[in-house]
Amino acid sequence: MSIENNQLADRVIIAFKNILSDDAKAHLSDKELHELNMIVREALSQQLSQTAESVDDLSRQLRSKIDHQDIDL
Repeated sequence: MSIENNQLADRVIIAFKNILSDDAKAHLSDKELHELNMIVREALSQQLSQTAESVDDLSRQLRSKIDHQDIDL
């Protein structure tokens, strides 16, 4: 996964922590926050992979519609 996605996952966790009350934060361990970060990273990776597959499919569809006429150049 790219550095940008890792940084995005880190920002998601920071934003999540910022909306929690102090009491809620006290109940979350560093290990649990790390696991959440890994879940977010995996979700980003899966979404990026699905998007890449969609782009590949669209590219193949567009190439198949190109009319390759031989004009004897």
